[in-house]
Amino acid sequence: MSATKKIAVLGGGSFGTVLANIAASNGYNVSLWVRDSDQALRINSEGANTTYHPELQLSSNIEASEKLESVIKDANIVLIATPSLIFENIVNRITPIIEDGAHIISCTKGIKLDPFRSMSDIIKININSSKNSVGVLSGPNLAKEIAEEKVTGTVIASSDELLINDVKETLSSDTFKIYSSDDIQGVELAGALKNIYAIIC
Repeated sequence: MSATKKIAVLGGGSFGTVLANIAASNGYNVSLWVRDSDQALRINSEGANTTYHPELQLSSNIEASEKLESVIKDANIVLIATPSLIFENIVNRITPIIEDGAHIISCTKGIKLDPFRSMSDIIKININSSKNSVGVLSGPNLAKEIAEEKVTGTVIASSDELLINDVKETLSSDTFKIYSSDDIQGVELAGALKNIYAIIC
């Protein structure tokens, strides 16, 4: 994937910020969606997200905005890292404006109840699967450790090999190792239910 392609990261929280910074540090143009204009202004003027990672100097390739439409426009990869409570609302808002051929990746741990749906289920219900591919990014890592450039790992799961390769190219670094899987449900449930699994074990 060309470094001229655009990456959209939805969610200016802890995980969204470090993902945006890795992609931007790899030379990609990154648009970071945050929920209010004050946060966007601070990130753009200070080069840092002081709410979550005050110690992390952000790449100049990141531009934050509270305007979802402009963040999504022309994006080739969309990483959704919002809280699970607003995940479906965000997917509904971006569905009409997603570029054909864009990869849509859930980076959010969580499950919606009544009816039971994973975050990737919510994406698949809303987007046109003939035009866009879906993936899940999840793994045993802490955003703080990623920001501190400690060696960490994650898994990108998808049935689309091109999506997997593009995400690996976009987010891999010397300290952030990305593994691949075609088991979207398994990776997603492990991320959401890891504490329950640990107690059972």
